[in-house]
Amino acid sequence: MTLETERLILRPWKETDAEECYKYAKDPLVGPIAGWPVHTSVENSRQVIRDVLMVPETYVIVLKETGLPVGSIGLHRNDLAEKDDEAELGYWLGVPYWGRGLVPEAAREMLRHAFEDLNLARIWCGYYDGNEKSKRVQEKLGFRYQWTTEDAPVPQMGETRKGHVNLLTKEEWEKQPKTDISYVIGNSKFNYRVCGIMIHGGRILAMHDERSPYYYLPGGRVKMGETAERAIVREVKEELGITPRTIRPLWLNQGFFTEDVDKLNYHELCIYFLLDVSDTGLLERGEKFTLHERNHTHTFEWLDYERLKDEYFYPVFLKTEIADLPEIFTLRTEYE
Repeated sequence: MTLETERLILRPWKETDAEECYKYAKDPLVGPIAGWPVHTSVENSRQVIRDVLMVPETYVIVLKETGLPVGSIGLHRNDLAEKDDEAELGYWLGVPYWGRGLVPEAAREMLRHAFEDLNLARIWCGYYDGNEKSKRVQEKLGFRYQWTTEDAPVPQMGETRKGHVNLLTKEEWEKQPKTDISYVIGNSKFNYRVCGIMIHGGRILAMHDERSPYYYLPGGRVKMGETAERAIVREVKEELGITPRTIRPLWLNQGFFTEDVDKLNYHELCIYFLLDVSDTGLLERGEKFTLHERNHTHTFEWLDYERLKDEYFYPVFLKTEIADLPEIFTLRTEYE
């Protein structure tokens, strides 16, 4: 089975992954803190893949942008997860990819797979004392602390350590906000999004990043179980660090287009909200400013309405309709 997220492919390990596995597993920062020794050679990695990783429900984490393995994640049966409807979640990631949110992204898909596809009831997860990165991942995923063992065995290292155990049940997981409402079928992709329209002095706030040759509006995908109103406030807070006031929704746009970055054919529903940012301090940041989110650099700029007409900008309909905002919530359709 192969699983997929926005940036990752999770697939079974193969012996041919040995060279990429060794590239990261030889780093002393990766294995020992998780309880297993560094790999000593490509052949050692190949043996570990054969003996340990090529088992059911253990997946290599593949970065879509390169097509290469960068880590591992899996659901395991052991002394901690001893019942048929339980498993323990384990993971590791190559050091160059730390801090990009890849493990939480992979783990959320694994939890969905565990609870929905495998119908498991309880997922355990633990970490050894001092592994703060793993601790934070488990907190982000909603795991709850259960107990601490002062002398937990670490068989592969031939020692004992202080270990902490956490748990996430299916009932708790079902109450969490779910993943983005977005999926890919073949060469087509569906998105449910929200965008914020922030206007000041005849200008609109637009943005772009290092991947995009065009300007677009702050916003993002709505999550399962989340209202559009909450989604736009959350997205603007994540991207700009402010909490806007929602004035009203303006348009629900049905968009059909081919994206310049991933080349997929999009069917996108997007609600555009008029936002008030006058009391947030945003206007004091200047005409143009840069912020960082995960591994991306976002450049924000206030664009004059007239300049907007000449820029490479999405959605295209705003180039003409920005100066005449609707008084009522309006349905529209745009084909590229």
